[in-house]
Amino acid sequence: MAHHRAPLILAAALAAVTACTGPSTEDGDGSSDTFTGEGLLLPGTENPTADADILRYEEDGSVSTVSYNAGADTFTVDNLPFDGDGVYDRDDVVASLNGFNVYENNNLTERRAYKALHGTSASGKTSVSIIRTGSYNGYGFGGFVYTRDGRVNLPRSGQATFTGQYAGTRVFEGMGGQQYTTGDAVLEVDFSDFAATNAVEGAIINRQVFDLNGNPVTLFENDGVTAYSLPTLVLATGSITTAGEIVGTASSERVPAGGTTSSTFEEGNYYAVIAGDDAEEIAGVIVVTSSDPQTGNGVQETGGFFVYD
Repeated sequence: MAHHRAPLILAAALAAVTACTGPSTEDGDGSSDTFTGEGLLLPGTENPTADADILRYEEDGSVSTVSYNAGADTFTVDNLPFDGDGVYDRDDVVASLNGFNVYENNNLTERRAYKALHGTSASGKTSVSIIRTGSYNGYGFGGFVYTRDGRVNLPRSGQATFTGQYAGTRVFEGMGGQQYTTGDAVLEVDFSDFAATNAVEGAIINRQVFDLNGNPVTLFENDGVTAYSLPTLVLATGSITTAGEIVGTASSERVPAGGTTSSTFEEGNYYAVIAGDDAEEIAGVIVVTSSDPQTGNGVQETGGFFVYD
């Protein structure tokens, strides 16, 4: 396991949340115990271990089973309402997005339009799938699934910096519509302390927004004139289970137009899994919500990432 210094931009992003921590691993008497993730992990694999596959899906979502047919380049989703026969073809407008393939459901006549982002890590050991729709005046149906294929060997010492790509989709409450997002992902992991304390933190930087045609979207303040960019999304210090799973909270802050003080803009959670004989890759999902400064409508962003040591 290589040791790397954290990029300066990550250090700056994390400085604002040094007081934020993930789930406590202390017993009532103040002693430390191994973090199991009990009550915090998403539904899916029961009794996970470092020696076996792991599958997790969104707790309140409509998706728990997905499959990919590499020969036909189609993506299949089970049990999602109003998506036709559940078979998704590669999107003919935006076919890929920052390392993720983009798919759309077939036969849209009298059906809802869904977009699916599906990615597999370079090794093939992890995958992330996200399905959302902008066909409702609310966040609508959808969900996500992420998996690890095989075991992970977690080091007992050392720190590492993982970097990679992030892609996601935004849907809205109070109006229809859907957008894509991209960014760069950075995670810092302290393997020396993973079994007894919080040991992961990170950020999604260089965030951009695109419409469904792949065109950049300009975001405006409530005056409809002043443009702003999505701020760095900070992954606050989270914890690693002995099976190699990660849970933590995610948030961002921004200073509104005409203001002088920053305040919380987005809030949510991140979930991830570590893979590899040298714990060399991490795959995960982030879900955050916010209020659009211009319209006041709720915004839900769901994104996936793959990062490598």
